[in-house]
Amino acid sequence: MSLDQLQPYFGLRDRPFRADVAPSALHRSAAHQEATARIAYLVDTGALGLITGEVGSGKTTALRAAAAALDASRHTVIYLPNPAIGARGIYAEIIARLGGTPRFHRPH
Repeated sequence: MSLDQLQPYFGLRDRPFRADVAPSALHRSAAHQEATARIAYLVDTGALGLITGEVGSGKTTALRAAAAALDASRHTVIYLPNPAIGARGIYAEIIARLGGTPRFHRPH
């Protein structure tokens, strides 16, 4: 059965398994609630954290839900899809996304 067939078969309003599902429409399982609570703790304490898990376990979904709950006037969410750019590249991306111009790193 294809994804296009799942929608009418199960009476779904939207296509399942999309990445752009609104955080308010997510299934809030116990694991999801724990993950978002841990992320909120990191934000509240100003700590750094690392989210790990199996493929499809809901890491990105939990991060999206936690980010949606943040006060946009106090927090800027920056998504870096390619961590293989190295530490200097990550710093340059953060500075650029916050509106600055990195002085120490130039794209090739």
